[in-house]
Order: sequence, then C-alpha cells, then structure tokens
Amino acid sequence: MTQQNMVWNRVRPRWWKGVLPLALVAGFALPLCAQDLEPIVTIEVIGAQKQTSETVIFKSGVKVGDDLRTLDFTEVLEKLWASGSFDDIKLELEDAPGGKKLVIRIKERPLIKEVDFRGGTEVGLTNIKDKVKEKKLTINLDTVYDPEAARKIKDLIVDQAGEKGYRNPVVDITLEPMAGGVARLVFEIKEGGKAKIYQVAFRGNKVFSSAQLRNIMKKTRKHWMFSWLTTHDLLVDKNLEEDLENLKKAYWQQGYKDVFVGKPIIEVEDRTTAKQKKKNEKREKEAKSPKYDLRATLTIPILEGDRFYEGTFKTEGGKLFREGYYKAKYAEVKRDNRSILRKFFNVKPSTEDPKPGEKPVPFDLDAVNQTVDKMKEDYSNQAYIMFHTEKKFDVREEDGVKKVDTTLKLDEGELYTIRKIEFEGNLTTKDKVLRRSMLMREGDPFQTDRFKDSLLSISQLSFFDVKSSEPKVEPVRDKPQVDIVVRGEEAGVNEVLFQGGYGSLFGFSLGVSFSTRNLGGGGETLSLSYNGGKFSKNASIGFTEPFVFDLPYSFSASVSNGSADYDASRVGIQNAYRQFTRSLGASVGARLSNWIPNEPWAFFTTYSTGYSFRLIRIEGGQNFYFRDTPNQLTSTFSQSLAYSTVNHQFKPTAGTRLSFGLEYGGWQFGGDRPFLRATWEFAKFANIADRHIFALNMTYGYLQNMGRDDLPLYDLYRPGGENSIRGYRYGQVGTVLQDNAGNPVVVGGNKQFIVNAEYQFKIADQFRLVFFYDAGNAWGSGTKIFSHDPVTYTLNGTSTQVTYTNPSLIRSAGLEFRFFLPISPAPLRLIWSRKLNPYPFDTESKTDFQFSIGTTF
Repeated sequence: MTQQNMVWNRVRPRWWKGVLPLALVAGFALPLCAQDLEPIVTIEVIGAQKQTSETVIFKSGVKVGDDLRTLDFTEVLEKLWASGSFDDIKLELEDAPGGKKLVIRIKERPLIKEVDFRGGTEVGLTNIKDKVKEKKLTINLDTVYDPEAARKIKDLIVDQAGEKGYRNPVVDITLEPMAGGVARLVFEIKEGGKAKIYQVAFRGNKVFSSAQLRNIMKKTRKHWMFSWLTTHDLLVDKNLEEDLENLKKAYWQQGYKDVFVGKPIIEVEDRTTAKQKKKNEKREKEAKSPKYDLRATLTIPILEGDRFYEGTFKTEGGKLFREGYYKAKYAEVKRDNRSILRKFFNVKPSTEDPKPGEKPVPFDLDAVNQTVDKMKEDYSNQAYIMFHTEKKFDVREEDGVKKVDTTLKLDEGELYTIRKIEFEGNLTTKDKVLRRSMLMREGDPFQTDRFKDSLLSISQLSFFDVKSSEPKVEPVRDKPQVDIVVRGEEAGVNEVLFQGGYGSLFGFSLGVSFSTRNLGGGGETLSLSYNGGKFSKNASIGFTEPFVFDLPYSFSASVSNGSADYDASRVGIQNAYRQFTRSLGASVGARLSNWIPNEPWAFFTTYSTGYSFRLIRIEGGQNFYFRDTPNQLTSTFSQSLAYSTVNHQFKPTAGTRLSFGLEYGGWQFGGDRPFLRATWEFAKFANIADRHIFALNMTYGYLQNMGRDDLPLYDLYRPGGENSIRGYRYGQVGTVLQDNAGNPVVVGGNKQFIVNAEYQFKIADQFRLVFFYDAGNAWGSGTKIFSHDPVTYTLNGTSTQVTYTNPSLIRSAGLEFRFFLPISPAPLRLIWSRKLNPYPFDTESKTDFQFSIGTTF
C-alpha cells in the first residue's frame, strides 16, 4: 500500500494538488498486490447525468475482463481528468462473484447556460466583453465548464482594471446552479480604488533636477486640475515601468551608462471621507463600484554613476551590408536623440569617430541599443530572421576622461525561406483567395516587411479579419525555413437590408437590397437592390470578379434603371421635373505588381479601365435650367490609377490612399455632350493606441466641356450630402445663378474641391463617435476656384435686389455616431451637423440631422 501511494504521488500532475478531491479508497490497494488473476467482472458508474455510463467507462479506458494486476489506476484517473468533464472522481473496488466490481463515482462539471459579469461599472462591461472577444477567450454557451478558460478571463479583467489605475482589483468566479447539471458562470468584479499621484520625489539625483526628471516621465505625472484629460496622474504599474525606462534612457544619452534607477517606494494614503464611505455602502448595494480618495507618493532612488564619453564604433562579422551602413545607422540614431530639427530635416550626420583633442561627446548607450534594433529590423527584412548581436564595451581613459569603445559582433545567421503557408479560421473563404492577397509564396525568402504588407493586403479584403489574431511564424527544426499560419475570422460579408423612410424630396419609399462581398468564398462581389416610392424608383445589379479565371485581373459590371420625380408640391413649380435614367458599365483592372513584381508599392497600386453607357431623359421641366430634354446619351471611356494601404474598407485606422482618374466622353463614343473629367483624391488615416483615429480626405475634380452646347446639370459637380459636405443636401453647394424669375439657383460647377477632417473615438469595436469638419465648393465655367465673386439676386416674392459675396468654401461641422451591426459590414450613421456659413437665401435650418449607411471617405 505504501508502495502504491508512492507511485501515485510520483506520477500525479502537480496541478492536481488542492484543486479537486481525487481519492483512491484504501480498500482496493491490497488486491493490487495479489498474484492470482482477479478480473473486473462489472463496472458501475455513479453520478453520471449528462453523459451515459458507457461514455464514462470508455473515457476511463477500463473494460470488463481486465486484470487488476495490469491496471494502473493512476493512469485511469488521469484519463478521466483529462476529459475535462468532471469536478470529482473516486474509484472503488468491491467483491463480486468471479472477481471484482469497479465503481466509478463522479461529479460532473455543469454546462454553462449563461455568462454574467457583475460589478465592473468603472472599468466598463462593454470594454471587458470586447477584450474577451478580441483575445478569443469567449466561453461558448452549452459547453462544459472549464476552470482554465474562466481563469484566463479573470486574469484579463485584472489586467484591464490595472491599466485603468485600480490598485487591487478582485475578481471572484462562481457557478450559480440553474437546473440539473446547468449553471450560470458569474464573474464578480470589484475594482478597488484608484490611487492618484500627489507627489513624485527623487533621491540621489545630481545631473538632472527633480523637475527635469518629472518632465521626462510622460505617463506618470503629479495630479493637477486638468489631470482628468490624460489620466496620467493615476498610479498604473505599466506606465510607471515605462517611465522608469525613460529615466534610464535620459541618463544613457548623457553618458551615464551605469545608472541605476531603483524600484519606487510607494506610499498610499486613504483620504476617503466618512460621507463618501457611506455613499460607497449604498453603491455596493446597487451593484456599483465604490469610489475612494487614495493619494500616492512616489520616491524613486537613483544611483547615477560615472560619466563616459564616446570612443570608437565598429562592427565585426557583417557581410550582408556595406561597412558604411553600420556606422551610418549609429550616426542617424545619435542625431535623432540629440536634435529634433536635424531629424525632421534629415540632416546627414557625420560617421567619423571622435578624434584626439576634440571636445568629448557623451557616450549614448540608448543609441547603441536602438542601432541594434534597427539593424535587426533591416536584417529581418532581408530574411535573416535569426540575426544576433553581441555588444562589447571597452572602457579606456584619454586626456582625463573615460571613453567607451563599442564593438558589435554580428551573427547574421542564414537566409530563411518559407516552407509552408496555412490559414486558420477561413470557414467560408477559400485558401486561394487569401493566398493571392499575400506578397509572398512558399519558397520565397521570409522578409518581415513583406509579411506585414501581406497581412495588410488580406485586411483590405474586408471579409477576413486578421487584425485581432496574431499570426504564427515557427522556424523549422534544423532547417533555415519557417512555417506560417495566418489566423483570422470571417467578417460579415452578406448584407440584406429592408429599407424604408421618408424624405422631404421623394416622400415615403420602401426598398430591399442584397449584397455579398465573398460570393461562394471566392471573393466575388454581387449586389442587387430595388428602391421604390411614389416619386422615385430604382433597380440595379452589380458584379465584381477580382481574379478572372484565377488570373490577376479583375472584372466589374453593373446595370441600373431608375426614375426620379421632382414634384412641384415639393420643390416648387419652377424647379419641377422628372428624370429617367438607364445605365450600364464594365471595367477591368490589374495590380502593377503583375509587371513590377518586386516592389511592395506596386502590389497596392491598381490600374483599371472601363466603359459606361448612360441614357437620361427629362420631362415636365418648368425651369430654364431644368427644362424638357430628350434622351441624352453619355458614353465614356475611363482610366484610373489608385494606390492604397488603408487597412480596412469600413473601419480604417491607418494607411494612405492616392488616386487619379480620367473619364473621356468624346464624340468618338457617340455621346451627345462630349466632355473630359479628371479627378484627384488623397486620404490619410492615423491612430494613437488604436483608439484615437485621425482622418483627412481631399478631392479635386475638373470637368472640361468639349462641345458647343452647355453640359447638362446632372454632369456637373454638385456637392452636398453625407458623402461630401455634411449638413447640406445633395446639390445645395456650388455656383449660384438666377432662373427666369430672378431667383437664385445652385447649379454646381465644372470644378470641385472638398476637404474632410475627422477625429474618431473608438468607444468599442462596434461603436465610434466622430467629430468632423467639412469644407468645399464647386465653381462654374469661367470662375476661378476659391473665388469670392459677388452674387446679385431678387428676393423671392419681391422686387428687392440682394447682393452678397460668394464664400470660397462652404463649411460645416458636427458630430456623428457610427454603429457596426452584424447585418451589414458598412456602418449605420446618425449625423448631426451645423452649417457654418450658409447661403443667405438658404431657408433650411442651420442644423441638420441625417441617417445614412457607409462612410464619407
């Protein structure tokens, strides 16, 4: 018996200790020592509710007829425990006719029916749930309770609370029984209190004053009246560690390579008033987080050490780059650390070592470390991913100063190639669709910059999300190769919308649309839509094939038919007319990487050419500018060149987009009103911490009339609306002319300039708050852009003449809420805007509210 217990203790996994009350009853140890055959004649399972007895016996690996002498019951317990289905397991042996009876007593883990987060109101339950989803820690309902999965979520919540400044967060995990074998998993969150920093002191500093050191600490600051804007007055361990590293770097840059920055002495005083403590009792009863007044004092010990100066710098073992490359890298980093202006204007630094007799330059250890990091990045971009550097510092004395000679011993390693590329999470999208979006193939060198560009290219598909999952890059054992696993998840690709609404122009309308951006998992786009009402009807079909016959060429086609009735009861009899439009178009495109294969920029640059045919007829026009027009044919040939590194079509956070388009509708194609249209566009997205997103868009368009007759109004630029200048309706911005009655009419223009600026705050992954500023205008033929031409018109219903100066740019500003719902990849938008300088004859309200789907740019 003693021997058996020893064996058990030796093989039992360490993590069993103190977790579950697993037991071997003393009654079956003695029979194991018997030498005679003692078979198991029957097996009984007690406690099984969700699983059958046969399932439990199968998991144990024991069968009727097994000999006790050959059974390892420790292994039996390990098998049952490894199934993850039980909270308690006991094995018992009883006498039975002809042998022994094995009794397996189990306590099953419950099925999780609900997952509930309680408390945590200060951290934010929505934020916690988003993080759980982002880290792929979601516990699926109707699955067996897994303590390890719950622990990971607990650790995540504790980390989130710590990042927000809560000093001692507590998360309790409980299972609340709901029915037989079913439970509710509850995470009870108690954040604790936030400690605000009221004093930061230093001990032992002489080179820098305490005020200078406090300025170096960017994220750990003393509390003041506007600290709520940055929250840098909160005592956050992560921020404090980062700032302690910044202190060391400041000393390194001044030549103090041996500086020691000690662990801060933290003293926290609880200044919570008795009144607030009483409120906290009430808040706890209401399941709200209590509030405390905790004030922290930091004392940071510093041992500065001696100052060292720069000696020689050299490298050994470098073969991939020229000798001058290494010194140039080191010189650039030193320049950047010492002068912001030299860095900004990219002034070429000297690569010469200090000469004897010259003024000594402080040795910059931070520059050495940064140089090694930049070299590693450059080597990785050349597929030498195992590049390693050994730093050697030799101290010598020259002219009474200590100098440091730096030697970097380089181990370049071998060039690594790609053995295998696999994808995980693409349940619908075919592998070939993702593979053709990558800039690298099996057998190519594994260059990290091209790999990052490949992930960006997949993100641009918008139907396979790789941003929330880390790819796996694993070196092959004993070979200079890597295996790549790109992980992601399918994004919403199918969109079915039933639309209904009311507008002041077209009244009530109902419609339905369907679109898919990944038809059959092949990446094709198909869209069908119909929208109809009393005053407007439109039906359209569109299709895009990104790789025709699996070749790197795209094809798109579309056809539409619609009508719009600008009824006199809604726009006035002077502006009433009906417009009928039919159109079809087709285009082909290709990436420049088909012809320039080794340049990453070429992979993100697309050239396309197309043809469009449009037939427009106007009836019932009562106005000089909106008069009856027979069928007008517009037949155009277009070309465009577009470069884009924007990382998502509808949720962009980073990237640049540049495009140029040319549309020619000359008489050669049979058009009734020949013209040439050129369009330029620039857009830039940047972010801070992936939460604060800044976006800028600028577009300019020029339309040249190539015929004798004036171009129709529907061919002119007519800014306004949620896709150009928010706050103004479509066509409400542009050149102002007079109709037959002398009333002002906005007719657009043949030149257009629009600029949009946005600040987006990502409250959660599915919700963004957007502050925007829009400006733009359209100018008619003969009018210069940004002009301030005087406009004279007759006040409606009177003979009074009014003159005003037309503004160069019509401006608006406002607030927008964007919701990303599972039913549509494009966001739903609620837009409130205010006109900053409307036309004096504009009778509409200065504020406007719009509902839309999509993005402005």
